[in-house]
Amino acid sequence: MDDLKIDAPAGKAFVNFTRTFNAPRELVWRALSQPEHVVNWFGPAAHANTVLEFDWRVGGKWKIRSVFADGGHVDFHGEYREIARPERVVKTFGMVGMYDDMVSIDTVELEEVDGKTIYRAHSELASIEARNGMMASGMESGAREGYARLDAMLENWQVNA
Repeated sequence: MDDLKIDAPAGKAFVNFTRTFNAPRELVWRALSQPEHVVNWFGPAAHANTVLEFDWRVGGKWKIRSVFADGGHVDFHGEYREIARPERVVKTFGMVGMYDDMVSIDTVELEEVDGKTIYRAHSELASIEARNGMMASGMESGAREGYARLDAMLENWQVNA
């Protein structure tokens, strides 16, 4: 179910994402909070991910390496600022070697409605230019592909439960 909505209002330094997952909130939380699951859905389908660091606690740091088909890679990183199981996580998000001094502050909220989970994410960036750069980077296709992989993982968990 790809009902992804991305709202990036002109003149604002943020992006909002809304997506429904056909799974209970606890399963979506598990997929977001455990490194062995995150690497299976994070980013574009053609990328292979490796967890370099994943300290899931307030103040803990995370880093995921995403390797491209041609062997190149990018390391995504951040720090957890708030964790309220199973409904909310706030973290920073950045890319090593790209915009090193800029990170977004990402807030994810999960709401369960009739056995499905509404995923809402708000990414606050340092400037409108940074937000526009994020939008131009291919972020939407990477998000769609990642969420599609998350859909498949959640469906598999429910079928095999």
